[in-house]
Amino acid sequence: MKFQYLAAGLCLAFALTAHAANDIVMSAAQLQTLGIRTAAVSVAANTQGVPYPATVSVPAGQMRVVAAPMMGLVSSVLVASNDTVKAGQPLARLASPGLAEAQRNLVQAAVQAQLARQNLKRDDQLLADGIISAARQQATRAAYLGANAMLVEQRQSLRMLGVPESLVRQMEAGRATSAEITLVAPISGVVLEVTATPGQRVDSATALFKVAKLDPLWLEISVPAKDAAAIRPGEVVTLSGRNARGSVLSVARAASMSQTVSVRAEVRGDLNGLMAGQAVEARIAQTAASGWQVPAAAVAMQQGKSFVFVRSTLGFTPVTVRVLGQSGDTARVDGALQSGAQVAVQGVAQVKAVWMGIGGEGGE
Repeated sequence: MKFQYLAAGLCLAFALTAHAANDIVMSAAQLQTLGIRTAAVSVAANTQGVPYPATVSVPAGQMRVVAAPMMGLVSSVLVASNDTVKAGQPLARLASPGLAEAQRNLVQAAVQAQLARQNLKRDDQLLADGIISAARQQATRAAYLGANAMLVEQRQSLRMLGVPESLVRQMEAGRATSAEITLVAPISGVVLEVTATPGQRVDSATALFKVAKLDPLWLEISVPAKDAAAIRPGEVVTLSGRNARGSVLSVARAASMSQTVSVRAEVRGDLNGLMAGQAVEARIAQTAASGWQVPAAAVAMQQGKSFVFVRSTLGFTPVTVRVLGQSGDTARVDGALQSGAQVAVQGVAQVKAVWMGIGGEGGE
């Protein structure tokens, strides 16, 4: 048996010649001796794509956290988790001694600004009559500008506490006071989280509510690094078992420790019950580069490039390809192939060894 293989190898060594720079000349008998088998190339079907694990998330720009603007006591909570709210809708009321101090500062600033305005008006007239010097009038103007800036600051402080503009104006005029701050929804959406409870004492900046707009949603898809290079923004994304559809937004430029790349997609419209944090299975239909479908065993590597060996009348021709993705025993490649062409799928190592030995282009 060893003698038969040796004889076959010697015959093969003498019979193989380079018909052209990229040709590997092999007879049918030699293919049978080396156990080389072929399979047909077909057009890759990418209507759905390969399934990948994904997690549903809320886009960063669609999430808002409502926090306590100052230390106080939660007097009432007006919404619950999963409630739908509109922008400006009251969420809770907070009683705080700091609010009374802010109102007092506003009134004092308003009085000082009014007095400074009157002094400036008087000194403008005295300067025009030549009674006072320009230096005195300039000092009065500087005092007015400082008092007015302080008033603006106190107004802004109350607005930041959540006091409506109309109530700020009434407080400034001394016609209204309030012992409570009303916390309102900053955007229209759904209340995802409520941590406030009536009677709870909270510090400044304590997060009390989380409100989010849930359309559209993001999918964070974990794709093997070898597949991610072929994914392009805009490609269609579908979810297994759901009607929801979306498109790829971006592909991360770095792989994780598990050699997966995060692909972000956006899902709009019919969300089909998707929820933030939910684990789903996503498929990316890479329609921009459908490519060819070949058995994964047909792809060989040489000097960092991928090749398949296409059957020809003389033997085989190595063709450079770009691997677009792989699912199980099937690979999707892009290259100068034709539907129905036969490629080596068994004995590929033997064909490659012969190619490296006779082809100047393929050797090391």
